[in-house]
Amino acid sequence: MKNLIVLALICFSTVVFGQTNECKKFRNGKFKIVDEEVGNSIITRKGSKQIEFGEESGLKLEFKVKWIDDCTYTLELKKVLENPNNIEFPVGMILTVEIIETKENSYVQKSTSNLFDLVFEGELIKIE
Repeated sequence: MKNLIVLALICFSTVVFGQTNECKKFRNGKFKIVDEEVGNSIITRKGSKQIEFGEESGLKLEFKVKWIDDCTYTLELKKVLENPNNIEFPVGMILTVEIIETKENSYVQKSTSNLFDLVFEGELIKIE
């Protein structure tokens, strides 16, 4: 019985730490989100800067990235670079993004906001 408990703890820690290591490989890069409702987006993240570009809308935003842990980070809107539809953005909005599943060339994220109750889940495919 004692051996079974030790084995279960080892397996659990391997899963938890394995996920953490997999999250790290998605800290930087170029990603694509495919979304039939709002259109596809291209995300380029390097260090503490992320640029998001909506292919359909032409909207281009710059965010400050702050990593909380290996699989969780926040995004704070710094600049609206292009806004052809004059969309208004709330002041002080911070998105919290949690990587909930990693795959070979993509990850599934859950995003929440400090201003809204909406939860968004989506898959980001690494393209570079």
